[in-house]
Amino acid sequence: MKKITDRISDTSNIPKELLMERPPFPGKAKIEITSRCDLKCFFCASANNKGRKGNIDKAFLHRILVELKDLGVEDVGIFWLGESLLIKELPEYVALAKRIGIKYVFITTNGRLATPDTMKRLMDSGLDSIKFSINAGGRRQYLEICGVDAFDQVIDNLRSARSLRGDKKEPAIYASTVFDPNNPQTFEDVKSLIGSCVDQHYPLRIYGPQTYEKNSRGKKNMAKPENEVAPRTLTSMLPCWSLFTEPHISFDGHLSACYCDNDPKLFMGNLNEMSLMEAWHSPEFVLLRRQHLNRNVKGSACENCIAYDH
Repeated sequence: MKKITDRISDTSNIPKELLMERPPFPGKAKIEITSRCDLKCFFCASANNKGRKGNIDKAFLHRILVELKDLGVEDVGIFWLGESLLIKELPEYVALAKRIGIKYVFITTNGRLATPDTMKRLMDSGLDSIKFSINAGGRRQYLEICGVDAFDQVIDNLRSARSLRGDKKEPAIYASTVFDPNNPQTFEDVKSLIGSCVDQHYPLRIYGPQTYEKNSRGKKNMAKPENEVAPRTLTSMLPCWSLFTEPHISFDGHLSACYCDNDPKLFMGNLNEMSLMEAWHSPEFVLLRRQHLNRNVKGSACENCIAYDH
């Protein structure tokens, strides 16, 4: 089985044969089964978007999974910006995807609800991997960043999941920690707590102009430190991989061009009215890809991207 970082690299590094306005449908997709989340992370679009909260319709999920299988998709994430463990039918949905023939089914969770009972059901469902997103180095920082006092609970749940898996190799258990280049110790703090419990723990650079340090300064009126690492710019990241290598499907049936923002302006097609392939090659999506390929997204839905500085 590939490491999770290899899978991420396959997604974020766009193959030359996909760099076109109408690329073939990729082999990986994510489906949002809920837009709700039990955390309030300051950097996440889900916490800042007060509208469009809901859960996926099971019949729609079944149809999309069948379409994905028919399009040759082999990897499906049953999550997007919401917390999938809020949905009690999640193990049923994983089993459904496996019955339809999806080879690799995975989820990401913040871990607060990953109790032993829930994890047992997920492991029995055929889940191939689960990743815990642990985005703080301790209880106090977790409360400040995520808005909920759940750090100790998440660590306990992850350790219990590893114990429950026993000597088996599946599902793979991963963890990521948002990496702020101005506060690298956070990743090391988490690693010291969970390193022996996961198959891989890796850093994810925090997106957007916001950082831990800026967030703390805003709350505590602190001065800007010397030698602060600047965020990545939008121009430097064009074209964005999300338009070419991994479709994101919202709970209410929209195909999004973005991996980190669920603003409707980024929806490229209504899957309640068209097929996945029609939405993948919709006029809106073709035009947006053209702008990305030309490295000029001024006036587009991506102009004010929340992931990178402008």
